[in-house]
Amino acid sequence: MRTHRGQIAVVLVFALAVLVLLTLLNVDTFLAVRAKNRVQNAGDAAALAAARKQGSLLNEIGRLNIAHLIAAARSETDECRRIVMEQRRLALLGPVDALALANDAAKKNGMQARDEFGAILRAHVADIRLVYAGGGGGDGDPYPEPFPGAWTEYATRIESVAGEGLATGPDNIEFYDAAGGHLLLNREFYHAIAGRDWCWFFFHCYGVLSSYTGYGDWAPLPLRRDNPMDNSEIFSLHVVSKPFSLTDLFSRDEMRKIVERYSEVRLTDEELGKSDLLSDPEEPWFLFDSGMWRRWFNGMSLADDEDGGEFPLAGEIKEEYNVRGCAAVCRCQKAIGTVAIDSEPDFVWSAAAKPFGTVEDVEGVGGPVTGLKNFIVPGMTAVRLVPLDSVGGGNLATADYGWVVHIRNHLGPYLEDGKCESGCFWCMQLKTWERDSFRREGVRWLKYNSHTCRRGTGGGGGHGGTSHGH
Repeated sequence: MRTHRGQIAVVLVFALAVLVLLTLLNVDTFLAVRAKNRVQNAGDAAALAAARKQGSLLNEIGRLNIAHLIAAARSETDECRRIVMEQRRLALLGPVDALALANDAAKKNGMQARDEFGAILRAHVADIRLVYAGGGGGDGDPYPEPFPGAWTEYATRIESVAGEGLATGPDNIEFYDAAGGHLLLNREFYHAIAGRDWCWFFFHCYGVLSSYTGYGDWAPLPLRRDNPMDNSEIFSLHVVSKPFSLTDLFSRDEMRKIVERYSEVRLTDEELGKSDLLSDPEEPWFLFDSGMWRRWFNGMSLADDEDGGEFPLAGEIKEEYNVRGCAAVCRCQKAIGTVAIDSEPDFVWSAAAKPFGTVEDVEGVGGPVTGLKNFIVPGMTAVRLVPLDSVGGGNLATADYGWVVHIRNHLGPYLEDGKCESGCFWCMQLKTWERDSFRREGVRWLKYNSHTCRRGTGGGGGHGGTSHGH
């Protein structure tokens, strides 16, 4: 009987231990779900707050475009200059205020400031002061100021927001001009190496996989912009200040209709007929950048998707909203705070949002905000969350501290002598890439299996594809 009692006690202790462990695991599950929900809510709120500010800035620039047209019709030269300077200030400095609003939204949703978000921007502030303004290590004035004192004010504004402690990171900052598609600035290239995703190479760069011989093969990185900077790099509005004759864009009668539609002013035939500013080819006007404010979707695929893969849209997108334009992508990150597991993994969430609106063209027909030949008028009326891949910026991922450090600090030495930094995920993939055996393995696999590759099938292993997550 005593033996049985001892056995029962052992079983009860074991059962109790299992029960306690299950309870702790349930607590961990609850903590993980709660952390996930909080991070998602914070990321969504931050992106919406930033995109809402983008919309209001575009409306203000559009309102000023109308005021500019009125002042030009009345030959008020000084007022025209003042309006253009105000528009330039809005385009460069306003989106930094959008970051401040996004940060407030993230904090109100329980996010704490993370040093890596601020560290990225503090490093960039140093670049603005040293390089953009042409001082110290800068060579001349690579970026002409859009208005006097712009770079000092721009740097100070970013520094002020970062100094408050960033609980969200802007994940689509346009630090780098990657036009031309350099593979070393493409995050998918590194992930394809890590996952031996040979189908990705088949669809995107099979020639490189088969012909590459060493780091000396790479073309130089396109790390500098070719055009003057009209926009903030943070949550860019993608607008341009372009000198041209407004009479080349609209007839004087069309100008009258536009002014009446968006203001209470009625311009006279005499004002419109005698103004030289309206026909002056050197007069600057603000337009949507046609390279960015273009068609968004072609049916069920992204309009600029070179792969031509289907995008999982729920229903049709209305034509009046079928324009890519500007967007805000915000990243939030929070430790889960586990109990049973001796670690605190972070949950990371990036959300994208963009402003939407419509305008009437010169014939009075409603359509996208670009409908007045890209001339900006107040037309933004709504903000919506959108899928990350539909707005671009995934390869920028500028709230990912490790990625930014890799681009800024590691790629230069790698291109110079093939050096790969230890401890850097991205560098370790380049180290794998440099192995002839790795590339030969890919070529051999594709020789016999490329017929199994499908676009947009989901990532992993040798089956390729891309995800379109929010």
